[in-house]
Amino acid sequence: MGIGAALIVRPASWPGGEGRSAGPVVDEVLVLLRRLCATAAGDAALLGFAEAAEFAGRVEEVSRALEYLQVVAAGAVDRTRKESPDALPAAGDGYRRTGDFLRDRLQITAVEAHRRLTLAGALLPRAGITGQPLAALHEELAAAVAAGTVPSRSATIISQALERARPLCDPDTSARMEHALTRTAAEHDPDFLARIARRWMDAIDQDGAEPAEDVLRQLQGAFLRKPRHGLQHLEIFATTAQYEHLLTVMNTATNPRTTPGAAIDGNTATGTAALNGEEPDGTGPGSMDRRSRPQKLLDGLVGACKVALSSGGLPAAGGLRPQIMATIDYRDLLDRLHQRAETDTGTGTLAFTGPVTAATIRTIACDADIIPVLLGSQGRLLDIGRTTRLFPPHLRKAITARDQGCAFPSCTIPAPWCEAHHITYWSQGGTTSADNGTLLCSHHHHLIHKEQWTIQPRHGIPWFIPPPHLDPHQTPRRNHYFRS
Repeated sequence: MGIGAALIVRPASWPGGEGRSAGPVVDEVLVLLRRLCATAAGDAALLGFAEAAEFAGRVEEVSRALEYLQVVAAGAVDRTRKESPDALPAAGDGYRRTGDFLRDRLQITAVEAHRRLTLAGALLPRAGITGQPLAALHEELAAAVAAGTVPSRSATIISQALERARPLCDPDTSARMEHALTRTAAEHDPDFLARIARRWMDAIDQDGAEPAEDVLRQLQGAFLRKPRHGLQHLEIFATTAQYEHLLTVMNTATNPRTTPGAAIDGNTATGTAALNGEEPDGTGPGSMDRRSRPQKLLDGLVGACKVALSSGGLPAAGGLRPQIMATIDYRDLLDRLHQRAETDTGTGTLAFTGPVTAATIRTIACDADIIPVLLGSQGRLLDIGRTTRLFPPHLRKAITARDQGCAFPSCTIPAPWCEAHHITYWSQGGTTSADNGTLLCSHHHHLIHKEQWTIQPRHGIPWFIPPPHLDPHQTPRRNHYFRS
């Protein structure tokens, strides 16, 4: 028997003719399926694409037939337990609910057992109060599931939607909704069906689409959760208006309008030309940005917070402009200033977050109002210094006029969201000047410190040399987004 011919199993036509009970027929089908599974992997390996697609379709037909039989079986178990004359918890099996029995007997989840029982109540024929037979609650949907044109998962979506709509609409509207959703389920996947079902509910219950204001006030908020995998965890529930503000600031870090250009090749001639300040065709925008979209959104939100902190527009706290207070031993700040992060042994402390690495403190200190808190060997407060070595406004304006935004290749973050970075570190004797400064967004500022990029100004323009582990040729690159 071929692999395709063996997969013709339908719930409405038992093999072997009429008058046979379901038990032996199911046993025969099970024997055929097990025999098929024994050789299926090897047989499928020999199929061409068209045959494999046909095989997948037949398997799906079998799956839908079995799903319907699962619903029928769940309904039969539920009915017989309720009809048990013993009136135990039911039938003497020791379970209070049929769902508990199915979960243990079939080794399925409680959710799946409840789903099958609920679907059985909606799709199978019923008995009236006097025992008279009644049609299924949703006849059209029931027929489609029995015929295998609608999978049981889609039937669950439709059944739940109809149950929610039933007290809100007349029977005619409910019938039209059932017909439309059943046709949709026969032609589309469950995800698409769920969207259409939501549209029907929004049309029927227009007042229910928007939660009440008092409900929103109870649910909204920012919740500080326990750290996960070394990362701080913040959960936000926002109204539509609040969410729009958040998306607006976060999307500044995901601007897709980068200027396309051909990537600089790695040959020596091109690299030499770049170092001499000559303009190549491009730098391969995006090639060095390995952030995912969620990471970019977070960088946009953090960037907005930094702008708010530095602008002085936030309310004063304790009489001071909002600041990030970072405490670190002066030896950790200076003596190990240029070690790689992975070999860094120094630590510092943030006011709210607590202990952090010295590398994190140094990155924050690169463009911040530094208020040194000098601690002695016993943690005694020795001295509190004043703010130092920032780029003054006139130099910041000059750097902004030149860079116009983050100078890192292919970045699109505008200047107001960037930090001023000393190309030659201030602690290494670098001057606070326009020639020794460049604008970097928060993400690329951290990247420069972490991955040992080198910045070389050429004719007043910062060029970025990647470390060997990112680019063995260390081809110089520059940002062409703000200036083509």
